[in-house]
Amino acid sequence: MDLSVVIPARNVAPTISEQLDALLAQAWGRDWEIVVIDNGSTDDTADIVQRYAAADSRVRLVAAPDGNGVNFARNRGFEAAASERVAFCDGDDIVGPHWVAAMGDALLEHDVVAGPLEVDRLNPPWLVATRGSHPLDRPRRYADAFTLAPGGNFGMHRRAWESIGRLREDVFGATEDVEFCLRLHLASIEVAFVPDAVLHYRYRTEPRVLFRQGRFYGRGKPLISKLAQQAGLRTPSRLAGWKSWLLLVAWLPRLRSANGRAAYCWVLGSRLGQIEGIVHHRALWL
Repeated sequence: MDLSVVIPARNVAPTISEQLDALLAQAWGRDWEIVVIDNGSTDDTADIVQRYAAADSRVRLVAAPDGNGVNFARNRGFEAAASERVAFCDGDDIVGPHWVAAMGDALLEHDVVAGPLEVDRLNPPWLVATRGSHPLDRPRRYADAFTLAPGGNFGMHRRAWESIGRLREDVFGATEDVEFCLRLHLASIEVAFVPDAVLHYRYRTEPRVLFRQGRFYGRGKPLISKLAQQAGLRTPSRLAGWKSWLLLVAWLPRLRSANGRAAYCWVLGSRLGQIEGIVHHRALWL
């Protein structure tokens, strides 16, 4: 087996079919498989994947209810993969038409690869303006210190996973991706950028979910800054997020509209989560 595509999944019944259809429509001149790691779904996710598996031998479902979190599911995916080369995507996004070939070919040459995130296809303009877009022609970087690989669009050879240690299951949100890339950097393992491995990324739209996700992401930011500083790397200014606090004041009139409330909830959740992270990790980065 030349490539295993691992999808960590939990309660993605409304979207998993789109992702599986996009993957199965692709062609690559080597052997590859899709392994869906069901991390305790309570909806129809497992049943949907089972139907795909019955129709196409490239699809497998692996139950993983005995842990929690996307990194737990990704580690289980590595354990279950038939290939030494594993590419990751999520069950609520949609891979681009050349994603499998781009990821598969790149992993024949590199130990760790990452593709760009495209956000306009699956998200309304107001939400993109709030959450931001990503460059499609170059990788993102952390404070210009090391290259980032988005957790929903990266690939890795098993030897890299084994050499730097498993994906940490005690960090969550955006932190899990950045912490892993920090360890790659410290181990002198390059993240190769693959422009053709485009993934269409789906933002959340409901205010309550945006608040919860923003809070979740914000909690880990002080930890990453602390770890990077301890490693002697460049970090963002301790007051780099001050503009976001001003936005909470400037955007108060937006609360009159549904879209405005959703945008406000993301920023508010992120700021409150960061305060929680500052207290928990004893690291002052606002």
